[in-house]
Amino acid sequence: MMRSLWSGVTGLQAHQIAMDVEGNNISNVNTVGFKYSRANFADILSQTPRIATAPQGELGGQNPMQIGLGTSINSTTRIFSQGTLQSTDKNTDLALQGDGFFIVSADGGKTKLYTRNGDFLRDRNGNFVNNSGYIVQGWTRDEDTNNIDATGPIKNIVIREGLTTPARASTVINVKANLDSGNSIGNRSTPIYSLDDVANGRDYDNDGVLDAIEIHQENDVNSNQFYTNGKNEQVLTERGVDMGVLFDEVGNGIALREDQGIWVSYANAETSKFTLGSNDPAFIGRYGQVGANGVFTAQAVNLDITLNGVQIQSTGAIQSITDVAAKINEQYDKTGVRAEISEGNRLTLINRNNSNTTEQSKNIHLTINGGDTTGLANNTDVKTDAVTGVKTLDVITAYQYTYSTTSITAVHSYNDKIPRQINTTEDLRRAMQEDARKYVDYDGDGGNVRLDAAAVKTALENALQVPATEADLATGIETAITNAQNTANQANATNAQKQAAQALSAFKEEYLSAYYRNVNAGDNHNDAATKARDYIVNLASFDDYNNGVTFKVNTKGQFELANPADGVMDKALYISVTGRTTPASANTAAINENVRLTTMMSSLEGSLSPGQAIRTSSSFMMSSHGSTIEIHDSLGSKHTVNIKWAKVGTTNDGGTEWNMVIQVPEPAEINFSGEGPRNVITGSLRFGPNGALASFNPAGFTFTANNGSQAGQSVQLNFGLNTDFNGLTSFDKDSNTEYINQDGYEGGTLKDIKVDETGTIIGAFTNGQSFGLAKVAVATFTNNEGLQAEGGNVFSQTANSGEAVVGVAGSGNKGSIAAAKLEQSNVDLSRALTQLIVVQRGFQANSKTITTSDEMLNTLLQLKN
Repeated sequence: MMRSLWSGVTGLQAHQIAMDVEGNNISNVNTVGFKYSRANFADILSQTPRIATAPQGELGGQNPMQIGLGTSINSTTRIFSQGTLQSTDKNTDLALQGDGFFIVSADGGKTKLYTRNGDFLRDRNGNFVNNSGYIVQGWTRDEDTNNIDATGPIKNIVIREGLTTPARASTVINVKANLDSGNSIGNRSTPIYSLDDVANGRDYDNDGVLDAIEIHQENDVNSNQFYTNGKNEQVLTERGVDMGVLFDEVGNGIALREDQGIWVSYANAETSKFTLGSNDPAFIGRYGQVGANGVFTAQAVNLDITLNGVQIQSTGAIQSITDVAAKINEQYDKTGVRAEISEGNRLTLINRNNSNTTEQSKNIHLTINGGDTTGLANNTDVKTDAVTGVKTLDVITAYQYTYSTTSITAVHSYNDKIPRQINTTEDLRRAMQEDARKYVDYDGDGGNVRLDAAAVKTALENALQVPATEADLATGIETAITNAQNTANQANATNAQKQAAQALSAFKEEYLSAYYRNVNAGDNHNDAATKARDYIVNLASFDDYNNGVTFKVNTKGQFELANPADGVMDKALYISVTGRTTPASANTAAINENVRLTTMMSSLEGSLSPGQAIRTSSSFMMSSHGSTIEIHDSLGSKHTVNIKWAKVGTTNDGGTEWNMVIQVPEPAEINFSGEGPRNVITGSLRFGPNGALASFNPAGFTFTANNGSQAGQSVQLNFGLNTDFNGLTSFDKDSNTEYINQDGYEGGTLKDIKVDETGTIIGAFTNGQSFGLAKVAVATFTNNEGLQAEGGNVFSQTANSGEAVVGVAGSGNKGSIAAAKLEQSNVDLSRALTQLIVVQRGFQANSKTITTSDEMLNTLLQLKN
């Protein structure tokens, strides 16, 4: 009976412990990261009055007889189930989602404690601590490599107040953008590059002479020329652009095909006046004779000519100049030529070259087919119909300019049947200027070569001797001009000597330019001077030479025509522009008119006398796009980098070619070639037919800010791989920049921190940069229940917990970290309160065991009485 009494006592004791455990759980219901415990009951060793016996013969086996001696609490188990995460407004509050513990230490890491309570903060020294002052353990940023090595030993996490980051010089510019390759680009365009009127060079001093330093090939993309605009920007100039990729002012592509082009006429093709018919005022212009008696006898003559390929015949029906004019005018729609009568018997053939688009309708090509002809004394090449007075002659004032997809140099001659082939804007500008100056029959005499060219050549060679040295060039040409003029002023001067004097005065600049071109090409002084003299001798042979005509391209992208008056070889211009077409033949397809090009050039049309205002075409535009970004030097100073792209051509495989201009503000430098502005470089890009970037150059540039920062800063251009479409592309869609960034920054001070799910403490600095400063370590154990609570919501490692396995949150079986959140206690009040009832009833029941045993003992004692 005493056993039951003591069993009840053990029950009371055990349930008292269980009550203590549950009371502790409930008391920590609001403790951050708390894990509740469970009391584990176990029975006490039983008394065994009889042991178990095995079966014996016919007697079965018997179980042991045991009497229990009560209960005890042999252990408590801590339950590490996940607590609820609650959001907070503090960035340094951390919560673990999953297995693991934060590591803290009070002695610099010698003793490590473990906790689920992530209520951390930074103290005055920048230590990352919990509320007990224990410093959180982890890995910090290496100041040399700027990396956080999570494979090394852990240590105190310290983030000093006022932490600064030094400036970082930019090393790369990343661009993702599209450059519109379509035929309609809207206003995403810039004017074509300007061109002056000097071929093969840039006339800096505007003296009309190409000095040695002014030599420049406008179609050479590796030779750069710039001018400074009103915004103090360096703008590329003297650069030809492929005519096939240009656009009008509203962004519509010209879309020139091979051999498409225009006719440009520089003057009306107008013959000298033919005298046809009688000079007698009474019978003027009629064919026949006036007899001695004063009676006029009419005569019917034949007309057999070919005009611009059209045969015009009349047998015995031509009685007057009016009949000749009528027969010619009947074919106007085919020939473009009209016959006009003046002074009664003067016939002029005029082709204004402003109608139709075929070769047949341009200029005047007149052939006498036979009949009664006689040669002229001064020109045996000209055949004249002795009866009608019409001459065989060619009056050419219009030429055709056709586009070629490959680079080509136009061939000039007094022949309108051979098109001037052009590829770039410079080719067209140069070809038009060449023709307007040298190959137009302004006086309508049927040619543009002087009849006494040989004599002029001799006079020029006599007047212009090769100077002894280069230094004598300027004085030599001035002396030659003076001597030639003195000779021309003599009473017995020949026409050739007079023409030589006029030519020397007109071609002074041409002579010097030709000399320096030859020197630049490698000639010695004597050879260069001799070739320059021969060059102007050749110019002097053109009797219709119009030395003043200039074609330029201005900064608005317009072809600009000027006809200044200098008193030497001045000629009036009358410009007309038409399209160009050719019919189909057995071997070639028909060429249609490019209406857009014709329209754009047609604003040059009209008369332009010497000294009148200039005329301009419409603006020619390039598909273009630009992006701007600020890079940083080693001091953190910002410098603007402006990158502009412009479409300048197509590639053989059907792709496109773009020009690139990179510019930085002065006094910064990126151009160290010794040529051109030091703050500008140019390059090029090629795109494949699928719009992918095939190649580009340069791949980067060297930057020197000239402000005390480190010189020679290398900046790489990252425009993307050609197959990934992750950089520059050239599709048929609007030009735009998706992003442009660089990796440099100015110095900054730490203003805030946040933590990511791997435990990386990220610092946000005043310069807008953010990077990892440290990483919070997480420890896991084989047996979490083996950890020993040390108070203050921390645990220590024990022999039964296993060694701490330290690593990065989210790796292996380690939980992830949630910032600005805290893990709440995992105590479930409903379970805990229910358990209180259970414990209470157990306690009450054990007390009943004691009272009942007491009553039984009392009854036993009363037996004696």
